[in-house]
Amino acid sequence: MSDFVQQRITDAEALDMLQNMPTAELMARADAIRRARHGNRTYYVHSHNLNPTNLCVVKCKLCSFWRPENAEDSYITTLDDARKNLEKAQNWNLTDLHIVGGMIPELDMPYYEKLFSLSREMLPGVLLQGMTAVEIHWIAGNAGISVKECLERLMACGFGSISGGGAEIFHPDIRKKIATTKILAQHWLDVHRTAHELGLPTNATMLFGHIEKDMHLVDHLSRLRALQDETGGFRAAIPLPFQANGKALGVKYGPTGDRQVRVAALTRIYLDNFPHVRMLVNYMDRKLLGVLTHSGVDDIGGTSLNERIAKAAGAPQSQKFFSADEMEEFLRNHGHEPVLTNSVYDDLKPDNGHLVPTGEKADAPVECQVSGNEPRWKPILDRVESGARLSAEDAVVLLDDAPFQELGRVASLRRQVAVPGDRATYVFDKNLNCTNVCVTDCKFCAFYAKPESKRAYTLTPEQVVEKVRRAAEKGATQILVQGGLNPDLKLDYYEKCLSGIRDKVDIWIHSMSPTEIEFLAKEEGISIRECLERLKAAGLQSLPGGGAEILVDDIRKVISPKKTRSKAWLDLMEDAHAIGLKTTATMVYGFGETSAQRIEHLIKVRDLQDRTGGFTAFIPWSFSPDKTEVECPRRQNGVDYLRMIAIARLVLDNVPHLQAGWVTEGPDVAQLALNFGADDYGGVLMTEEVVSATGLDYGVNEPQVVNMIREAGYVPVQRTTQYDVIKVYGEELAEAEA
Repeated sequence: MSDFVQQRITDAEALDMLQNMPTAELMARADAIRRARHGNRTYYVHSHNLNPTNLCVVKCKLCSFWRPENAEDSYITTLDDARKNLEKAQNWNLTDLHIVGGMIPELDMPYYEKLFSLSREMLPGVLLQGMTAVEIHWIAGNAGISVKECLERLMACGFGSISGGGAEIFHPDIRKKIATTKILAQHWLDVHRTAHELGLPTNATMLFGHIEKDMHLVDHLSRLRALQDETGGFRAAIPLPFQANGKALGVKYGPTGDRQVRVAALTRIYLDNFPHVRMLVNYMDRKLLGVLTHSGVDDIGGTSLNERIAKAAGAPQSQKFFSADEMEEFLRNHGHEPVLTNSVYDDLKPDNGHLVPTGEKADAPVECQVSGNEPRWKPILDRVESGARLSAEDAVVLLDDAPFQELGRVASLRRQVAVPGDRATYVFDKNLNCTNVCVTDCKFCAFYAKPESKRAYTLTPEQVVEKVRRAAEKGATQILVQGGLNPDLKLDYYEKCLSGIRDKVDIWIHSMSPTEIEFLAKEEGISIRECLERLKAAGLQSLPGGGAEILVDDIRKVISPKKTRSKAWLDLMEDAHAIGLKTTATMVYGFGETSAQRIEHLIKVRDLQDRTGGFTAFIPWSFSPDKTEVECPRRQNGVDYLRMIAIARLVLDNVPHLQAGWVTEGPDVAQLALNFGADDYGGVLMTEEVVSATGLDYGVNEPQVVNMIREAGYVPVQRTTQYDVIKVYGEELAEAEA
C-alpha cells in the first residue's frame, strides 16, 4: 500500500485553502489523495433516469424542472408508462436506474413500492437508486409513517441507495433563501443517518455556485464529515455546479471552471472519510471534466440516459455520454483505468446479457508504488522556478514527466515575473474571413473551399469595410482580416481592403497571416519584404501568427504539404519585425507530433524573439480533428492544453504575453489557463469561422469574459492589440457588466 497519510484539516484551514491556495497547488494536493486511494482507477456508471413526475408541491425557487398544475408540459408517469419505459431499457446493459422526481399526493407510498418492485422485476441486477432525502421525508410524512419504515418498505421492494440530492447548501442563511419549502438540513442528515443504520448506502450532494459564500461551503462539508464519522454510510460526495438560467434566484452565471476545480479539490481534501468524489458529466463541459479527474475527482458519474432535471436547468446536453464505451474511451484518453460500476461501487460481471454484482467491491484498496528516488523533472523545475532558462532537452523532460499541476504552479509564478500584478487582459475583436477559397488543401482544415465549390465565397473590399465598420460600432477595437489562399485575389485587393478600413474605421488592423503574405508575394513576383511594406503602407498595423501550426517540417509535410515551411514562416516574421510590425506567434498541436517536436517549435520562437523582440504574445491551440482529413492518433484534452500553456510560459521566457484559447478549449479550461501561466483571455471574437467549421462551437460575450477573469482571481482589463489599457474593471463596476 502507499505510505501516503492524509492529515485531517480544520474548517479554518479548509476556508483558507479555498480562498487563498493557488489553483494548481490545490489540484495537486487533491490529486495526490485521489491517487493514494484509487491509483489510476476512475469509476463510471451506465444509468437510465426515470422521473415519475415534474409536478411538485415543494416548488423550489432554484429548480427549473417542476411545472405548475395544468402546465402543457407537465406529466405523471403511471405504472403502465413506467413498464413501457423499462421495457426499452432492458437491453441497454445498465448498471443503475435513477428514480427521482417531484412530490405530489397522487404518487404515494404504494405507488413507489409498486414502481420499485416493477423495476426490480424488469431490470434484475441493476442498482435501483435515487429518491432524495427530501422525497423520502415527504412520502413518509404523507403516509403517516416514520422515515425508517418508509425506507424498510422501499428496500424490501429493491431500493438500493439514496442518491444524495436535495442537500443544496445546509447553512440556514442560504437554505432559507434557495429552498424555503424544503426540509431543514438536520432533517436531510437524519434521513441519511437512518439509512446508514439500516445498512442502506447513500451519497451526498452539495449544490454550489449560486448565492453561497465560501464559509457556507465549508460548513456544508463539515456537517457531512461529522455524519460520516458517526455512521460511515456515505459512498461518494457529489459537488453539483448550479446551472444559472434566469430563474427566481436571479443568478446570472453559474460557477466557472476555476471555481468548480477548486470546490472539487477542497471536497476531496476535506472529506477525508469519504471514499469517493464524483462530478457529473451532464453538468459540464467534457474538457473541464477531464481536468477535474486530475483534481481529486475519481468518479465522473454516468450516461444518465433520459435525464431531465439537469437538462431543464440548462446543463450542456452536447457534452453528454450515451454509451459505456464512449465513457471508457474518454477516461483512457486522460490516462485513467476505467472501472464500470454502479453508484454503490459494486464489482460487476456479465450474466446472461446483463451486468450483475459479484458480491465484491470495485473500489477495493489499490497498491501504489512509491519510489524513494527524486524524479528527474524535479531539479529541472526547481531551476526554472529560480529563473534559469530551459534547454530544449530539459523542456522535453518537463513536458513528458512533470505533473501538469506542478508545471502550472511554477508557470504561474513565472507569469508574475513576466507580467507583474493582478491584472488579466482581453481584447474586443472580430475575425473576418474575406474568402474561404483556398488552393493549399490543408488536411487539417475544415473551413476552406475549392474554387469550384458551391460553398466558395469572396467578399468585395466594400463589403469587408462595411462589416468592419459595424464591428467597430459594436465596440470592437481590433479586426483580423484573413482568408484562404485565393488565386483570384491579388495584392491590390488586400490593399483596397486595408486602406478602406484605415480611412473609414477607427480600429486596429491586426490582419493577414504569414501564409497569405507569402502566397501574395509569390503571385506578384515580389519579395516578402516588399509585400509586407506595401501592406503596411495600406494600413496593416500588426500581424497574427497564423499558419505556424508546428514549426517542424516533418509534420508540416504531412498535414499541409503545399504550405510554407518552418524557416519561411520564421523568416517572414523576422522581416515583419524589421519594418516595425509587431506580431503574435501561434502553435497548433495534436497532429501526432512528439514532445521534442513541440519543444522545437517553442525554441524556434524563442530564438527569433531573442533576435528581434517582435512577438507580443504566444497562443497555443489544440487541433480539432472533426470534419478534417487528418486522422489524429489521440484527441487532445483539457489536461494536455494546461500542460502546453504551462510549458510555453516556462520556455518562452522572452515573450511577455501568453494567451488562453477558449475557441478550442472552451471558456472554463481557458479560464484555468490564467492560473497555469497565461495572462490574457484572448478576444471576445464577435465572429469565428475556421475552428467552428470543425464542429466546435464555444462562444463568449464581453460580460462573460469579465466574469471569468474576475472569478479566476484577477482584475479584468480590456486592452488594445498592443496591450495598452482601455478599461480596468473594478469591483464598483460589477453591476455595469450586464
